[in-house]
Amino acid sequence: MKPEQNSIDMISVGAGQTLDPPALTKACVIRADIGSAIEFKTSEGYVRAYFPIVGGEVLGKGWKGRIVPGGADFAVALADGSYAIEARYMLEMEDGTPVMVTNIGKMFPQPDGTYHGRTRASLEVPDGPHAALGKAVYFGTALAEANDQDHVYIELWQAVL
Repeated sequence: MKPEQNSIDMISVGAGQTLDPPALTKACVIRADIGSAIEFKTSEGYVRAYFPIVGGEVLGKGWKGRIVPGGADFAVALADGSYAIEARYMLEMEDGTPVMVTNIGKMFPQPDGTYHGRTRASLEVPDGPHAALGKAVYFGTALAEANDQDHVYIELWQAVL
């Protein structure tokens, strides 16, 4: 069975049906406040970067919160100038609900000195008024501006099921 070039889908590899592509809706915007970075070449030969997350703000549809100081982005510098990132940090919603965020992806350098990123995120949320946030699938965009070493801006998009 040889699928046509523009019609590759689940049926092409044996499924009885295919699904519609995911629709995305904006879930929230984040400003992560970053402390002084530490970068070093490891004994294995790659460069590790540590970007402490010292605070920030989160705005969602119908909710808001703050980033609790103490998280970090643990990144690896890649040969092409990009970074593989893994950020873990805690949000505190306005009503006190804690939310653990893990955001994994890549940041790519741009000619103007900014970094643009694509990520996937997971939110760990306790039972209660924000529990639905923990059941969603998120994709993100990230921006580190050239002349701003103190912030990273993130938009999380929810894949609607």
